[in-house]
Amino acid sequence: MDAGGSTTRAIVAAPTGERLGESWAGGSNPGTHGAIQAAAQLAEALGGALDQAGRRSRAAVVRAVVGLAGISALRDPDVRARMEGALAEAGLAPERAVFTGDDETAFAAGTPDPDGTVLIAGTGAIATRIGGRRRVRSADGMGWLIGDDGSAFWIGHQAAKETTRQLSRGSDLSPLGAAVAKRVIPGQRPAEGEDHWPEEHARNFARTLTEGPPVALAALAPLVSEAYALDDPAAAVIVEAAAGHLAHTVHQVRTPGERLPVVLAGGVLTHSEPVRTALTRKLALGTAGSRILPAGCSAGGAAWLAALEAGVDAADVRLHGVFTRTGRRTGRTDAA
Repeated sequence: MDAGGSTTRAIVAAPTGERLGESWAGGSNPGTHGAIQAAAQLAEALGGALDQAGRRSRAAVVRAVVGLAGISALRDPDVRARMEGALAEAGLAPERAVFTGDDETAFAAGTPDPDGTVLIAGTGAIATRIGGRRRVRSADGMGWLIGDDGSAFWIGHQAAKETTRQLSRGSDLSPLGAAVAKRVIPGQRPAEGEDHWPEEHARNFARTLTEGPPVALAALAPLVSEAYALDDPAAAVIVEAAAGHLAHTVHQVRTPGERLPVVLAGGVLTHSEPVRTALTRKLALGTAGSRILPAGCSAGGAAWLAALEAGVDAADVRLHGVFTRTGRRTGRTDAA
C-alpha cells in the first residue's frame, strides 16, 4: 500500500508481480488527516483491493507492506492501534503487515538497489538516505507549519501570497494571480467607491483561505505550473525557488562525491514538468555521476518489498520492473 497525504493506493499482487486487485481512497497520513479519517481511508483502499482480488484473497495474503506518509505518528500507541485496526477491518491480519515510511517504498519503486537517496515532493516534502532498503536518515518532512519546503503545500502557499500582493495593489492580475483568485473566490470582484480599498479585497481572499484547512493550499500548486507555461514571472520565481529548496533537501542527506542513485517521487515531480526540470538541472550539478531516476508505482514498490520478505530474488531486475510498472487500470493513473 502507498498511503500518502492525498491518495491511498492498495495493490494485491502474486509473487510473479501480476496485479490481482487494485483500489484507491483518499489520503491516510494520520498527521495530516487525523487517525480516525486516515484509518478509514486505509481500510477503504485495502478492502477494495482485496475484494477485487477475490473472496479467498484475505486468507491467501502472505505479507503486506504499508508505505505510510507520517509514519512517526505511529509512535502514539492509540494511533498505531487505530491504523492496525483498519487492516483488520479490511480483513487482513495485522501480524502479516509491516508499516514503513512512504520514502522507503518510493525508493523501492525507483530502483532495486538497496542503497541511495529518495526525494518525495507531494503534499509534503522529504529526502531520505536509504541503506539496506531502510531509512538511515532524512531531511525536512517537518510538516506544513515548519517545513516541507518545495512541496505542493509550499508552492500553493507561495502562490496564495503572491496573489494577495497583487490583489492589494489593485492592478491587473498576472495569469497566476488571476487563476488563484478565480479558484479561491470565484466570481468576486473588488467593491467600488471611494470608501473601498484593494487591500480589503485581498483580506477577503486571505480570510477565505484561512477558513479552510491549511493542507488545501496544496491544491493551488498546479496553477503555478500552468502560469509558468504562460511566461508568468511570478510563477517562474516560485518554480526556481521550489526546485532550489528540494535540491538542498537532497544534498542534506548525501555524502559529497557519492555515486548512489537518486529516486524522485511524489505528485509535484510527477505533474509539474517545470519543477522537475529545474530540480533535475540543479541535482545534476551536485550529484555528478549519480543516476537520477523517476519512481515507478509506489504501491508496486511496497508490494515488491513484501515479495522480498516472502522470498523472491532481490537480484531479479526484470521482476522488480513488473512490480513497479506504471500504467492504467480501473480508470485511474499511477499519478492520481
